[in-house]
Amino acid sequence: MSQKAKRLNSLTAQQLCSRIFRFFALVLLRTLANNLKGSSATHFARLRRAAQKRPLLRLLGGRGAATLALAGMLSAGGLTQALDGVHFLIRKDLDSVRVVKQDGGNAEVVAKIDDGFAGNSLFKLSRALPDSLVTRENSLFSDRWIATAQPVPQQRKRDVFHEEMARINNVIKRDFFASAVPFGTIIHDKAEKYDLDPALVAAVVETESRFHTRARSQVGAQGLMQLMPRTGRWMGARNLYDPEQNVEAGAKYLKYLSERFDGNLKKTIAAYNAGEGNVKRYNGVPPFRETRQYVNRVMTHYAKRQQQIRQYDQKHGAGVPVEAQVDGVVAVR
Repeated sequence: MSQKAKRLNSLTAQQLCSRIFRFFALVLLRTLANNLKGSSATHFARLRRAAQKRPLLRLLGGRGAATLALAGMLSAGGLTQALDGVHFLIRKDLDSVRVVKQDGGNAEVVAKIDDGFAGNSLFKLSRALPDSLVTRENSLFSDRWIATAQPVPQQRKRDVFHEEMARINNVIKRDFFASAVPFGTIIHDKAEKYDLDPALVAAVVETESRFHTRARSQVGAQGLMQLMPRTGRWMGARNLYDPEQNVEAGAKYLKYLSERFDGNLKKTIAAYNAGEGNVKRYNGVPPFRETRQYVNRVMTHYAKRQQQIRQYDQKHGAGVPVEAQVDGVVAVR
């Protein structure tokens, strides 16, 4: 994630946390109000009014203070029975965080938060509540989100001439990467495995690390494609300083982002730098100087590498045009 994106998150953290406290308290209080009867409800209302008179609790706001009070009482078991079988499921995935109210055999989504930072904060704050009331389900790093090697699609049979030209073109491209690009064989093979243009993968590597295997950023990104350790583990890498593991994980992550943004090239590159959430929030390249410069650098390296491939192709006489084009869509091989 870019430094600008992190500064944006830190600037809004206090406001978002306050709103999340109030939101979650409101959901619980409404549920509690529907289940509490008689003197218990009156007692709880008096507790809220008394809490608001204290300066420290006023800083949290009425509902924020009520949330903490409610969590303490529920943890002690004093009001658990009042909820009478009501349970909340906080489900977190890559798109949103959902709050599901489960009451007997009924389940209802009472809230859905699409903002990544707010949803993540809500998920963490829910840990203040006992497991008897709240269950958390984290689907963020499940295998179903991970790109897999693409099966060879069944195509209608081509004539022998075009099949041979395509084969020669692929051999020439492989030779180009092996001879003209650092770690070119690895880059070509991993890009081919995930149906990406190797020129794009090479452009990301060049922009991220300038082909230095031991590169490490200030925030801890590692290796040729500058992956954070958690992302690397998610994509199956255990040693991000190993060129093959790093490029394998980086290509897989690029493929994942490409699928998330329907093949849009600039959104994919921007998400690699600034994070998927920021690209969704701005519906395009975020207005961060670092990210915009990053996208421009990758696109420049991409166009340069494609031009080199065309020249190499012409020199070796294949005469088959390069399929990939820098036209706003992630090109396949």
